[in-house]
Amino acid sequence: MTDPIGFVPEVIILSARTANALINYAGKVKGARKYVLGIVLEVKTLKAVLETLETTLDQIRDSASKAQLSESLQQCQNTLLELERLVAPVEDIIEHQPPDSLATVGRNLYSRITSIQTRPRQVSLLESQINPDYRLARSSPGQMSISKQLKWPLLQQDKADGLLERLKRHNSQLSLALDVSNTMSLNAIGSTVKDIEAALNDGEKRRVLAWLKPPKLDMRDFHMEQHDKQEDETCDWITNSRGWKQWLEGGSSDPDGYRRFIWINGIPGAGKTVLASFLIDEVAKHCCYTGVSYYYCLGERSQEETIPLLRWMVGDLSRQAGRFIPQELEDLYEAGAFTIQGLMNCLLAFCRWFEQNNRRVYLVVDAVDESQKPRKRLLDLLIKIGTDPSFENVSLLMTSRDEKDIRETMEDLRVPLPMKRPFEDDAELTSPFTDITMSNGDVMRAIRTYVKKQFARSSKFSRWTPIFREQVETELARNARGMFRWVACQIDILERLYLDGDRVMEALRDMPETLFGTYAKILENISVEQRPFAHTALALICSNTCNIKSADVLVQASLHNVQHGAIQRYDVNVLKECLGCLIKITDLRKKPERILVREDDGIALQKVSVAHYTVREFLFAPSKKKGEPRPAGEYALSDAEIRTLEMQVVFNGLQRWGRNRPINPRFATRYEEHCLEMSEVALREVRRNQLIKNESIWKSIVPCLEPCSLHVRELCNQRLRRAFPRWRMLFAFDELAPEANYNGKKIQSETRILASSILLGWPEFGQKFLQDPRFENLPQKTKQAVWTDRFTIDSAIDDKIPRILNKSTPMTLIRLCVVWKRVELLDIFLNAGANFVNEPSIVHRALYQPYKYPGDEDGTITGHLLKIILEAGADPDPPGFKYTPLQYAVSQLEEGWVQGLLLEGRDANSVGDPSGRHPYDGPAEDWHNQCPLEICETVNPPWQGQEEERERARRQVKQLLIQYGAQRPAERQQIRIELDT
Repeated sequence: MTDPIGFVPEVIILSARTANALINYAGKVKGARKYVLGIVLEVKTLKAVLETLETTLDQIRDSASKAQLSESLQQCQNTLLELERLVAPVEDIIEHQPPDSLATVGRNLYSRITSIQTRPRQVSLLESQINPDYRLARSSPGQMSISKQLKWPLLQQDKADGLLERLKRHNSQLSLALDVSNTMSLNAIGSTVKDIEAALNDGEKRRVLAWLKPPKLDMRDFHMEQHDKQEDETCDWITNSRGWKQWLEGGSSDPDGYRRFIWINGIPGAGKTVLASFLIDEVAKHCCYTGVSYYYCLGERSQEETIPLLRWMVGDLSRQAGRFIPQELEDLYEAGAFTIQGLMNCLLAFCRWFEQNNRRVYLVVDAVDESQKPRKRLLDLLIKIGTDPSFENVSLLMTSRDEKDIRETMEDLRVPLPMKRPFEDDAELTSPFTDITMSNGDVMRAIRTYVKKQFARSSKFSRWTPIFREQVETELARNARGMFRWVACQIDILERLYLDGDRVMEALRDMPETLFGTYAKILENISVEQRPFAHTALALICSNTCNIKSADVLVQASLHNVQHGAIQRYDVNVLKECLGCLIKITDLRKKPERILVREDDGIALQKVSVAHYTVREFLFAPSKKKGEPRPAGEYALSDAEIRTLEMQVVFNGLQRWGRNRPINPRFATRYEEHCLEMSEVALREVRRNQLIKNESIWKSIVPCLEPCSLHVRELCNQRLRRAFPRWRMLFAFDELAPEANYNGKKIQSETRILASSILLGWPEFGQKFLQDPRFENLPQKTKQAVWTDRFTIDSAIDDKIPRILNKSTPMTLIRLCVVWKRVELLDIFLNAGANFVNEPSIVHRALYQPYKYPGDEDGTITGHLLKIILEAGADPDPPGFKYTPLQYAVSQLEEGWVQGLLLEGRDANSVGDPSGRHPYDGPAEDWHNQCPLEICETVNPPWQGQEEERERARRQVKQLLIQYGAQRPAERQQIRIELDT
């Protein structure tokens, strides 16, 4: 171990010499000053830090601290030497070499210069890595002589930036040593980044990571699916290359080498995702699954993937680092919001942590093209990680289709070499990334291997003769055009024909050239009877909102348009046989959570999804030309069609509640629970318009909204009702016995459905139902019975139900609208023929507890409601009550209410019957036996806040009463005497 006390002076001398070399270089080389200045300042800062540190070295006692300081000084020395060599004249470099190495130096310098000038073609780069015997040999007539090349400036910007970053890290570490040398050992300095762990206990770390994880996203499950698709000897063509090892070790600047940033691109179906899963496994083996994270973009998510990717990777690396939480991540958690910059800071902190622990970080991002457009943010992020010197410790690999926006963005990274002027036609370009295309000979050979293995695995193909099988294998591999996906589909088609050799050969002759053509052929071969089932299944599989959790639920849902007598013929096996390679069926590792009580049927559940992203693209593809059919024909899909089909499936499922329960008729099936869950989502206000406007959905939903339906009655306990808050509202409805009705008959279904519109607060539904032929064509007598049917509402079922009336209080539709102040629905009902003939106390009902209803804190809604019912013919002065509505309105000093009642009743002196009943069955108010004018002069209503406001309201109401002839009792008595005489 080198003693730091004697080592520090050497590094100080070297730093001074390096600074001088940089200054000399900047003065001699045109344009170098702006690049060199920052490095010079950092070197001089390092020199000052070392000089200060030299005075405190005697305080370091323990050997571990000395060893760590010696290591830091050695790293400083290496960085300074690299800087010095970078700017030293070539003569100096040769001068300091041993005589027997001069030839080697010349070859290295020549290699260095030509490597900068030379950028091989894409296919040459690939071949040079895969074939060890390949040598790139090319020359240009316009090349400079070796002597001129040796005089050319050798400063490379990327290299200089990397050295500058290393200098900054050295300065930070040694400055920290100065600050804490008296209080902590250098061993602790090296692990300063771990100090945040002491501030958070294990529970707090878990909460941070739980907050960080993107919802409903787990890369490991998807990775296992792709891992299972790997075939031996089909993906190792890249890992057998020399360049792969270079990428693992941090990349190479050689022209034939792999950079630390790799972009693998290819056509749809080329096997990029399976290849990515294989490379992820290889990286994990290399680094013992420490410092590696991967992310699969997925078009089904329909999202821009930048922030989800960062959240996943930061959390993933944190767990691999023993749930290490850097300060940057804690700050982000405290802020409670995700930003790209904040997450990038966290990622950089983890990269530094792994670097300090002598480990590289490996990141793999698959299917960048499947991120929602525009993809600029995601591409900018990946480019920064792959090219910025601050992420030098990261090896990045991404895959995508070779799409225009991605290609243009990547090509912009290529820059002209300093040997040529940028505007020259033959200017060579250098690239900070390695471009690997899937259209190469190794992929073709891998496809041939894949075909052989698939044929060997299939028991059906084993019946063929070896010669015939070889012929089929050759034909498939020859026509694959680099598409693993295309080959997989052809094999699936041939497996259905394997017994008929002539049909197999015919299929080989008629193989579509494209994936879309292959998908169309598969759908054409589905029998006519199975097509409704297949179409519904594909639509639901492609839906982003359907949320079907298992294959058995999908099968039940797909029976939507199947003839009733054929329903029993369909199961998951028929689904697989029908759609073949268009879908994939995988086992569910964990059963979905259930809400309804159900016997465990012991079935191993499976999940269904599209087999490849191109299947969804095919089904949604538009026509190539106007007037032409879409590629998918009768199976073509659109988001609008899927939304409609989803709702039809869900509400038709509710109508068939309890009819198809093969396990136990007492328990709801998974499909029935799915219908209940998704209909609950559909009844939210944001999706209600679709239910109203689409006629086919409307016909399905109306029968389901009867409160006494079987699916509503299923919510028999509070736990279930909490899970379905909208259906819970309908559970509050209860019928009265027929003899309790005005007509002595059972309540009509139309009444129940309209009651649901009140319970759900859905006036648009009530209006459409009243205009529907089902209601319009009812006899007039039946229509009138709808407004008089009586029922009860249990307000204890839901906190949102106004607790104004007792459960036993009989209700009608009109009365419920008034009590709950559903003004819009009341107006709709009145326009449809409702009246107040059987509602003598309706005005009193309208005035009950006016300020307690949400939104009616100032009494405006009550005033509007009162106006509507009075204009519709309600009695403003109903007999038989202790006080009149006018007396109550005056007691509240509500001018608008008083005016409305006076306009209809005209009696400003109206008082109640002292022997009558209380309108609300409560104790009599102090003013019930006073006339309106007396009440106005003495009352102090609870809503009045300021004295000035109360007195102004009193004057206005009093003036209004006097205008309509209000008098005190004594005045009225005097007038009567005068009139009698």
